[in-house]
Amino acid sequence: MSRCLKLILVLLLAGCGDYTEKTRETGHKGKARINPYLAAERLLEGAGQEVIQRPGWPDLEGDRPATLFLPASVLSAEGYVRSIREWVRLGGHAVVFLEGGEAYHNDWSNAGFLPQEGIPEACRAWLEGAGFRLEFDAGDKSSADEVEAGGEDYEVFIESHHRVAAGRGDPGQLASTGSGEGRITVLGHARPLRNRWIGDYDHAALLFQLNEMSPYYGSVMFVRNASLSFWRMLWQHAWPALVGVVLLTVFWLWKSLPRFGPLDSHDGPEVSRAYDHHLEALGAFHWRLDRGEGMLQPIREGLLERAQHLLLSSGRRDADVFEVIAGRAGIPRERAERAMGVGAPKDAGAFTRLVADLQAIHQSIP
Repeated sequence: MSRCLKLILVLLLAGCGDYTEKTRETGHKGKARINPYLAAERLLEGAGQEVIQRPGWPDLEGDRPATLFLPASVLSAEGYVRSIREWVRLGGHAVVFLEGGEAYHNDWSNAGFLPQEGIPEACRAWLEGAGFRLEFDAGDKSSADEVEAGGEDYEVFIESHHRVAAGRGDPGQLASTGSGEGRITVLGHARPLRNRWIGDYDHAALLFQLNEMSPYYGSVMFVRNASLSFWRMLWQHAWPALVGVVLLTVFWLWKSLPRFGPLDSHDGPEVSRAYDHHLEALGAFHWRLDRGEGMLQPIREGLLERAQHLLLSSGRRDADVFEVIAGRAGIPRERAERAMGVGAPKDAGAFTRLVADLQAIHQSIP
Protein backbone atom coordinates (compact mmCIF):
# COMPACT_ATOMS: atom_id res chain seq x y z
CA MET A 1 0.00 0.00 0.00
CA SER A 2 2.80 2.38 0.86
CA ARG A 3 4.50 1.75 -2.51
CA CYS A 4 1.26 2.65 -4.34
CA LEU A 5 1.00 5.90 -2.41
CA LYS A 6 4.60 6.80 -3.24
CA LEU A 7 4.00 6.05 -6.94
CA ILE A 8 0.86 8.20 -7.02
CA LEU A 9 2.72 11.06 -5.30
CA VAL A 10 5.58 10.89 -7.82
CA LEU A 11 3.13 10.94 -10.74
CA LEU A 12 1.29 13.92 -9.32
CA LEU A 13 4.50 15.87 -8.84
CA ALA A 14 5.74 14.93 -12.29
CA GLY A 15 2.57 16.33 -13.83
CA CYS A 16 3.12 19.78 -12.29
CA GLY A 17 5.22 21.13 -15.15
CA ASP A 18 3.90 24.70 -14.98
CA TYR A 19 5.56 27.18 -12.62
CA THR A 20 5.67 30.92 -12.13
CA GLU A 21 8.95 32.74 -11.68
CA LYS A 22 8.89 35.88 -9.53
CA THR A 23 11.70 38.29 -8.81
CA ARG A 24 11.71 40.17 -5.54
CA GLU A 25 14.19 42.93 -4.77
CA THR A 26 15.63 42.37 -1.30
CA GLY A 27 18.09 45.23 -1.16
CA HIS A 28 21.79 45.65 -0.62
CA LYS A 29 24.15 43.14 0.94
CA GLY A 30 27.25 43.40 3.07
CA LYS A 31 28.24 46.82 4.43
CA ALA A 32 25.54 48.61 2.45
CA ARG A 33 22.86 46.60 4.25
CA ILE A 34 23.88 47.83 7.70
CA ASN A 35 25.06 51.30 6.68
CA PRO A 36 22.37 53.25 4.78
CA TYR A 37 24.85 56.10 4.08
CA LEU A 38 27.66 54.00 2.61
CA ALA A 39 27.10 55.38 -0.90
CA ALA A 40 27.08 58.96 0.41
CA GLU A 41 30.32 58.31 2.28
CA ARG A 42 31.95 56.85 -0.84
CA LEU A 43 30.86 59.86 -2.92
CA LEU A 44 32.40 62.28 -0.45
CA GLU A 45 35.59 60.23 -0.22
CA GLY A 46 35.82 60.16 -4.02
CA ALA A 47 35.67 63.97 -4.03
CA GLY A 48 38.62 64.14 -1.62
CA GLN A 49 36.54 64.65 1.53
CA GLU A 50 37.66 62.92 4.72
CA VAL A 51 34.90 60.73 6.18
CA ILE A 52 35.24 59.35 9.71
CA GLN A 53 33.44 56.04 10.26
CA ARG A 54 32.88 55.04 13.87
CA PRO A 55 29.90 53.32 15.53
CA GLY A 56 27.88 55.04 18.20
CA TRP A 57 28.03 58.63 19.33
CA PRO A 58 30.98 60.57 17.81
CA ASP A 59 33.90 61.98 19.74
CA LEU A 60 33.23 65.64 18.98
CA GLU A 61 36.14 66.88 21.07
CA GLY A 62 38.72 64.43 19.73
CA ASP A 63 37.72 64.07 16.06
CA ARG A 64 36.44 67.66 15.65
CA PRO A 65 34.34 66.95 12.51
CA ALA A 66 33.11 69.87 10.43
CA THR A 67 29.81 68.28 9.32
CA LEU A 68 27.65 65.81 11.20
CA PHE A 69 24.66 63.97 9.67
CA LEU A 70 22.40 62.43 12.30
CA PRO A 71 18.76 61.43 12.95
CA ALA A 72 16.77 63.45 15.45
CA SER A 73 15.98 60.29 17.46
CA VAL A 74 19.66 60.10 18.45
CA LEU A 75 19.35 63.31 20.47
CA SER A 76 17.18 61.77 23.16
CA ALA A 77 19.44 62.62 26.11
CA GLU A 78 20.29 66.02 27.50
CA GLY A 79 23.97 65.10 27.50
CA TYR A 80 23.96 64.52 23.72
CA VAL A 81 22.12 67.80 23.14
CA ARG A 82 24.55 69.79 25.30
CA SER A 83 27.50 68.22 23.49
CA ILE A 84 26.22 68.98 19.99
CA ARG A 85 24.99 72.47 20.96
CA GLU A 86 28.48 73.41 22.13
CA TRP A 87 30.04 71.83 19.02
CA VAL A 88 27.73 73.82 16.71
CA ARG A 89 28.42 77.03 18.63
CA LEU A 90 32.14 76.58 17.93
CA GLY A 91 31.63 76.18 14.17
CA GLY A 92 30.19 72.73 13.46
CA HIS A 93 27.43 72.00 10.93
CA ALA A 94 24.71 69.63 12.14
CA VAL A 95 22.37 68.13 9.51
CA VAL A 96 19.41 66.64 11.40
CA PHE A 97 16.96 64.15 9.82
CA LEU A 98 13.50 64.34 11.36
CA GLU A 99 12.48 60.98 9.88
CA GLY A 100 14.10 57.93 8.32
CA GLY A 101 17.64 58.58 9.49
CA GLU A 102 18.11 55.42 11.54
CA ALA A 103 20.01 52.45 10.14
CA TYR A 104 17.42 49.86 11.15
CA HIS A 105 14.87 51.07 8.56
CA ASN A 106 14.43 48.76 5.56
CA ASP A 107 14.30 50.83 2.35
CA TRP A 108 12.77 47.89 0.46
CA SER A 109 9.98 47.17 2.93
CA ASN A 110 6.44 47.73 1.75
CA ALA A 111 5.57 49.09 5.16
CA GLY A 112 7.97 51.98 4.72
CA PHE A 113 8.66 54.28 7.65
CA LEU A 114 6.15 54.42 10.45
CA PRO A 115 4.29 57.75 10.73
CA GLN A 116 5.23 58.55 14.29
CA GLU A 117 6.31 61.76 15.90
CA GLY A 118 9.70 60.39 16.85
CA ILE A 119 11.45 63.64 17.80
CA PRO A 120 12.66 63.50 21.41
CA GLU A 121 11.78 66.41 23.65
CA ALA A 122 15.43 67.28 24.21
CA CYS A 123 16.03 67.55 20.45
CA ARG A 124 12.79 69.47 19.86
CA ALA A 125 13.67 72.00 22.56
CA TRP A 126 17.13 72.49 21.06
CA LEU A 127 15.81 73.04 17.52
CA GLU A 128 13.04 75.37 18.62
CA GLY A 129 15.51 77.30 20.73
CA ALA A 130 17.68 77.72 17.62
CA GLY A 131 14.76 79.31 15.74
CA PHE A 132 13.10 76.37 13.94
CA ARG A 133 9.36 75.72 13.76
CA LEU A 134 8.40 72.04 13.61
CA GLU A 135 5.02 70.78 12.41
CA PHE A 136 3.74 67.21 12.46
CA ASP A 137 0.77 65.62 10.68
CA ALA A 138 0.16 61.92 11.44
CA GLY A 139 -2.44 61.65 8.66
CA ASP A 140 -1.05 63.10 5.43
CA LYS A 141 2.53 63.20 4.27
CA SER A 142 4.10 66.41 3.08
CA SER A 143 6.21 66.09 -0.06
CA ALA A 144 8.70 68.29 -1.84
CA ASP A 145 9.93 68.12 -5.42
CA GLU A 146 12.41 70.94 -4.96
CA VAL A 147 14.36 72.34 -2.03
CA GLU A 148 16.63 75.33 -1.65
CA ALA A 149 20.04 74.94 0.00
CA GLY A 150 22.91 77.41 -0.04
CA GLY A 151 21.10 79.68 -2.49
CA GLU A 152 20.63 76.87 -5.06
CA ASP A 153 17.51 74.88 -5.98
CA TYR A 154 17.70 71.09 -6.11
CA GLU A 155 15.24 68.61 -7.59
CA VAL A 156 14.54 65.98 -4.94
CA PHE A 157 11.83 63.64 -3.77
CA ILE A 158 11.04 63.84 -0.05
CA GLU A 159 7.95 62.65 1.79
CA SER A 160 7.50 62.95 5.52
CA HIS A 161 4.96 63.73 8.17
CA HIS A 162 7.06 66.67 9.38
CA ARG A 163 7.49 70.18 8.06
CA VAL A 164 10.15 72.58 9.22
CA ALA A 165 10.80 76.29 8.87
CA ALA A 166 13.60 78.58 10.01
CA GLY A 167 12.44 81.86 11.48
CA ARG A 168 9.45 83.30 9.68
CA GLY A 169 9.92 81.33 6.46
CA ASP A 170 7.35 78.99 5.01
CA PRO A 171 7.48 75.43 6.37
CA GLY A 172 8.89 72.82 4.03
CA GLN A 173 11.22 69.82 3.94
CA LEU A 174 14.52 71.65 4.41
CA ALA A 175 15.50 74.61 6.55
CA SER A 176 18.84 75.96 7.67
CA THR A 177 20.02 78.67 10.03
CA GLY A 178 23.20 79.81 11.72
CA SER A 179 23.88 79.15 15.40
CA GLY A 180 26.90 80.79 16.98
CA GLU A 181 29.80 80.23 14.59
CA GLY A 182 28.17 77.06 13.21
CA ARG A 183 25.05 76.03 11.37
CA ILE A 184 22.03 73.76 11.85
CA THR A 185 20.22 72.24 8.87
CA VAL A 186 17.01 70.26 9.33
CA LEU A 187 15.80 67.82 6.66
CA GLY A 188 12.31 66.35 6.87
CA HIS A 189 13.42 62.90 5.72
CA ALA A 190 16.78 61.19 5.15
CA ARG A 191 15.54 59.52 1.92
CA PRO A 192 17.68 61.63 -0.52
CA LEU A 193 20.93 60.60 1.20
CA ARG A 194 20.25 56.89 1.77
CA ASN A 195 21.84 54.23 -0.44
CA ARG A 196 18.75 53.36 -2.45
CA TRP A 197 17.94 56.92 -3.55
CA ILE A 198 21.28 58.77 -3.52
CA GLY A 199 21.54 58.38 -7.31
CA ASP A 200 18.06 59.79 -8.07
CA TYR A 201 17.27 63.39 -9.04
CA ASP A 202 19.71 65.91 -7.53
CA HIS A 203 20.22 63.96 -4.32
CA ALA A 204 23.99 63.58 -4.75
CA ALA A 205 24.34 67.28 -5.56
CA LEU A 206 22.34 68.12 -2.45
CA LEU A 207 24.74 66.00 -0.39
CA PHE A 208 27.74 67.98 -1.65
CA GLN A 209 25.93 71.28 -1.09
CA LEU A 210 25.09 70.38 2.50
CA ASN A 211 28.74 69.56 3.08
CA GLU A 212 29.87 72.86 1.52
CA MET A 213 27.48 74.82 3.72
CA SER A 214 29.70 74.06 6.74
CA PRO A 215 31.37 77.23 8.06
CA TYR A 216 34.72 75.44 8.38
CA TYR A 217 36.41 72.78 6.29
CA GLY A 218 36.99 69.42 7.94
CA SER A 219 35.91 65.82 8.16
CA VAL A 220 32.37 64.43 7.83
CA MET A 221 30.64 61.92 10.08
CA PHE A 222 27.35 60.03 9.75
CA VAL A 223 25.67 59.01 13.02
CA ARG A 224 23.08 56.24 13.09
CA ASN A 225 21.29 54.62 16.01
CA ALA A 226 23.64 55.98 18.69
CA SER A 227 20.79 56.07 21.20
CA LEU A 228 19.00 52.90 20.07
CA SER A 229 20.72 50.56 22.49
CA PHE A 230 19.36 47.15 23.30
CA TRP A 231 18.66 48.03 26.93
CA ARG A 232 16.90 51.27 26.01
CA MET A 233 14.71 49.49 23.47
CA LEU A 234 14.00 46.75 26.00
CA TRP A 235 12.98 49.31 28.62
CA GLN A 236 10.74 51.19 26.19
CA HIS A 237 8.84 48.13 24.98
CA ALA A 238 9.05 45.62 27.84
CA TRP A 239 9.29 47.65 31.04
CA PRO A 240 6.33 45.87 32.78
CA ALA A 241 8.06 42.50 32.35
CA LEU A 242 11.39 43.94 33.50
CA VAL A 243 9.82 45.44 36.62
CA GLY A 244 8.22 42.09 37.43
CA VAL A 245 11.53 40.26 36.98
CA VAL A 246 13.34 42.74 39.22
CA LEU A 247 10.73 42.48 41.97
CA LEU A 248 10.74 38.68 41.75
CA THR A 249 14.54 38.64 41.98
CA VAL A 250 14.55 40.92 45.01
CA PHE A 251 11.93 38.76 46.75
CA TRP A 252 13.92 35.58 45.99
CA LEU A 253 17.12 37.11 47.34
CA TRP A 254 15.33 38.27 50.49
CA LYS A 255 13.87 34.80 50.99
CA SER A 256 16.89 32.66 50.08
CA LEU A 257 20.06 34.43 51.10
CA PRO A 258 21.33 33.47 54.58
CA ARG A 259 21.91 36.10 57.22
CA PHE A 260 25.40 36.98 58.36
CA GLY A 261 24.31 36.20 61.90
CA PRO A 262 21.31 36.14 64.22
CA LEU A 263 19.24 39.24 64.70
CA ASP A 264 20.75 41.47 67.35
CA SER A 265 18.35 42.02 70.22
CA HIS A 266 18.74 44.94 72.56
CA ASP A 267 19.36 43.63 76.07
CA GLY A 268 19.72 46.98 77.75
CA PRO A 269 22.72 47.82 79.92
CA GLU A 270 25.40 45.19 80.46
CA VAL A 271 24.92 42.90 83.48
CA SER A 272 27.94 41.87 85.54
CA ARG A 273 28.24 38.09 85.65
CA ALA A 274 29.99 35.89 88.22
CA TYR A 275 33.10 33.79 87.51
CA ASP A 276 31.16 30.53 87.60
CA HIS A 277 28.89 31.81 84.84
CA HIS A 278 31.89 32.44 82.55
CA LEU A 279 33.35 29.06 83.51
CA GLU A 280 30.08 27.37 82.64
CA ALA A 281 29.91 29.19 79.30
CA LEU A 282 33.50 28.20 78.50
CA GLY A 283 32.81 24.56 79.35
CA ALA A 284 29.68 24.56 77.22
CA PHE A 285 31.68 25.96 74.31
CA HIS A 286 34.33 23.24 74.54
CA TRP A 287 31.66 20.55 74.90
CA ARG A 288 29.94 21.74 71.70
CA LEU A 289 33.29 22.03 69.94
CA ASP A 290 34.77 18.53 70.47
CA ARG A 291 33.23 17.17 73.70
CA GLY A 292 36.23 18.37 75.72
CA GLU A 293 38.82 16.43 73.73
CA GLY A 294 40.95 19.54 73.32
CA MET A 295 41.20 19.97 77.11
CA LEU A 296 41.62 16.28 77.99
CA GLN A 297 44.49 15.53 75.62
CA PRO A 298 47.20 17.71 77.28
CA ILE A 299 46.16 16.39 80.75
CA ARG A 300 46.50 12.78 79.57
CA GLU A 301 49.89 13.44 77.99
CA GLY A 302 51.18 15.07 81.16
CA LEU A 303 49.99 12.22 83.41
CA LEU A 304 51.46 9.58 81.11
CA GLU A 305 54.84 11.31 81.13
CA ARG A 306 54.83 11.48 84.94
CA ALA A 307 53.86 7.76 85.18
CA GLN A 308 56.75 6.74 82.93
CA HIS A 309 59.18 8.77 85.03
CA LEU A 310 57.81 6.96 88.10
CA LEU A 311 58.44 3.55 86.52
CA LEU A 312 62.00 4.46 85.55
CA SER A 313 62.85 5.83 89.00
CA SER A 314 61.45 2.74 90.77
CA GLY A 315 63.27 0.25 88.51
CA ARG A 316 60.08 -1.10 86.90
CA ARG A 317 60.76 -0.03 83.38
CA ASP A 318 58.97 -3.00 81.73
CA ALA A 319 55.93 -2.98 84.03
CA ASP A 320 52.39 -2.32 82.72
CA VAL A 321 51.97 1.45 83.05
CA PHE A 322 48.17 1.28 83.31
CA GLU A 323 48.39 -1.40 86.02
CA VAL A 324 50.75 0.79 88.06
CA ILE A 325 48.52 3.86 87.56
CA ALA A 326 45.39 1.91 88.58
CA GLY A 327 47.07 0.53 91.69
CA ARG A 328 48.26 3.93 92.90
CA ALA A 329 44.92 5.64 92.14
CA GLY A 330 42.85 2.83 93.64
CA ILE A 331 40.71 2.24 90.56
CA PRO A 332 40.35 -0.78 88.21
CA ARG A 333 42.83 -1.06 85.37
CA GLU A 334 40.04 -0.74 82.74
CA ARG A 335 39.00 2.62 84.12
CA ALA A 336 42.59 3.82 84.24
CA GLU A 337 43.16 2.78 80.62
CA ARG A 338 39.86 4.40 79.55
CA ALA A 339 40.75 7.63 81.32
CA MET A 340 44.23 7.75 79.75
CA GLY A 341 43.09 6.62 76.30
CA VAL A 342 42.34 8.69 73.21
CA GLY A 343 38.82 9.80 72.41
CA ALA A 344 36.01 11.94 73.73
CA PRO A 345 33.32 10.67 76.13
CA LYS A 346 29.89 9.85 74.73
CA ASP A 347 27.81 11.92 77.13
CA ALA A 348 28.08 14.31 80.05
CA GLY A 349 27.89 11.51 82.66
CA ALA A 350 30.79 9.60 81.09
CA PHE A 351 32.76 12.86 80.92
CA THR A 352 32.23 13.47 84.63
CA ARG A 353 33.44 9.95 85.59
CA LEU A 354 36.42 10.24 83.27
CA VAL A 355 37.50 13.58 84.75
CA ALA A 356 37.10 12.14 88.27
CA ASP A 357 39.43 9.23 87.39
CA LEU A 358 41.97 11.65 85.88
CA GLN A 359 41.80 13.71 89.08
CA ALA A 360 42.50 10.58 91.18
CA ILE A 361 45.43 9.61 88.95
CA HIS A 362 46.81 13.15 89.13
CA GLN A 363 46.77 13.13 92.93
CA SER A 364 48.37 9.64 93.15
CA ILE A 365 51.39 10.25 90.94
CA PRO A 366 54.19 12.44 92.39
